[in-house]
Order: sequence, then structure tokens, then C-alpha cells
Amino acid sequence: MEQSFKGGTFINRYKITGTLKTISPLHIGNGDMIADEKRLPQSDERKKEKAHLFTTVITGCDKRAYIPGSTLKGNLRSWLTQIFCDLSLACVNTSKRALDLKKFAEELKDKKTKIGEQLKMTEYLFGSTVNAGKLEFWDAPMAAPPNIPAGHSPLAYSRFDSDRGTLIMKSVAIDPVTGTAAKNKLFNYEVVPRGAAFSLTVSGQNLTNAEMGMLLFALDGFNSFIWPVTLGGMGSVGFGRFTFNMKQISYLNGSNYSAWMEGALREGHAGYTKLPLLSEEEQEEYIEKFKSRFISRIKKGECK
Repeated sequence: MEQSFKGGTFINRYKITGTLKTISPLHIGNGDMIADEKRLPQSDERKKEKAHLFTTVITGCDKRAYIPGSTLKGNLRSWLTQIFCDLSLACVNTSKRALDLKKFAEELKDKKTKIGEQLKMTEYLFGSTVNAGKLEFWDAPMAAPPNIPAGHSPLAYSRFDSDRGTLIMKSVAIDPVTGTAAKNKLFNYEVVPRGAAFSLTVSGQNLTNAEMGMLLFALDGFNSFIWPVTLGGMGSVGFGRFTFNMKQISYLNGSNYSAWMEGALREGHAGYTKLPLLSEEEQEEYIEKFKSRFISRIKKGECK
């Protein structure tokens, strides 16, 4: 199957669902800093001090923490680029790269048939200045708040908000000269603690077997011990680590399209609902086809 664009002739449609579970604190900030006397009261009532401020995480309309789809997309693309840029399967998404592609596209009469020769696999999947990405990363809501064991030390989960699924942590700035804690530089920030589960959904259209394999490979990167995919801030100190468990892969293509359409006319479903499921054996097949692709590039000396 040749690579094609998202907006071209319909070939297939995929929907992947799974669960991301935090194994370290997660902080995806929304840029706000607030005071909440119930969670972080003033340190000394006698001095009539104001309640301490803390930076907050991004939350949805239900006031519960979630992972934005843009965060998932950006971090997965960056992770793939770091691994495969030397194998001609990915490239750094710099402003120069964007301008070069745009200039090349403007010089072509038949852009859709020729511009593809200049694109890397990650650009087909995630998009560039000359094409829309084939993948769509949905916002990942918190499916279950962290499970706090009975009798657990209250200090570790102090100021825990069960509605938001978060707690408040403290840290200090480090003096670059002395290497010790800087004076009067204590700050507070909100995090999702370990044990919280998020529902992940990724959809895609007109994917080749190799592209599907690359996506599955990237999602499994959350489980890597050596070079994991991380999300949010403070990754250098171990924040933003997850485990990923696949739930199911549903798909639509030429072989089941007619049956799905008949069901849609009877039951009124559309989009990504009630798509047939992909077996675990087929999932493994896609990963193997992706592996064989970049191995063949190494053998041909196509690495940059």
C-alpha cells in the first residue's frame, strides 16, 4: 500500500483506545496561580498572612485534570523524531524545514503526487506546512482518580482534592552559585499523583501498515524503561511517567465498509462509532512491518 494523504480517496479509518496510568507525579499547567485556603492555608494566622499561592494543572469542564490531545501529539512526535531522525523516517520540525517544504510545494504543479516524495513518515502522520496529519489525538479525560490505600501516610497525600484528582507539592529554587536552596524561594504546585488513569483515544485515516506500526510503537514508548515517552513539566526529575495498556483497535476499510454502512443506515451511527475490531495478531503484524521498513533503510544506506 502506497502512502497517501488524509484528504485523498478513502482507504481506511482507525480508532485506538487505551489507558494511560501515572507512575510518577504529572504537572501539565494551565498558566494560572491561585490561592485556596482550604488546600493551602496561611502559615500564621496571627500575622494575618495571605494564603500561599500555587500553580494549577489544566482541568476540563468537570474541574478534573486531563491530558490535552495537543500534549500527546507533540510529545509523541518529539519522541519519534529523537529516535528515527537518523533513519530518514523523521526529521526535526524546524522553521527552516517548514519553509523548504512550502517553497518546494509552490514550485510543483501536481503537489499531491510529488510533494509526498519529500515527506518523512512522521510528517505524513503528524502533519507539516504542506499537508494535514493523518492522526488526531483526542483529549484524555481522567477515567479514575488515584487510589489512595487505606491507612496510607496522610502526609504524602496532604491537600488532596478528590474532585480535581490532584494534590499540592512543594519545591525550592536552587542557588546556581552555592548549589543549595535559595532563600525565600519556596514554591507550590499542583500535580496529579501516581495511580491516576486517563482514557486515551487516537484516530487516523488512510494509514499504511507501516504508519500504523509506527503509531503503535510510539504508544508503547510510554512503557519504555530506558527512553520513555513523558508528558508535562519537570520530566528531568522523573515527573510525567506512565504505563500504557491497549484497550482495542477498531477499523474501517474496503472489506467491511458496506456492512458498516448498512448498519449505519439501520442504527444511525457514524464517524468512529461501531467500527469492527482489529485482532491482537493483526496489531503485531503492523509493528513487524514497521520494523522491517526501517531495517531495510539501514541496509540500503539511506540513513542521514
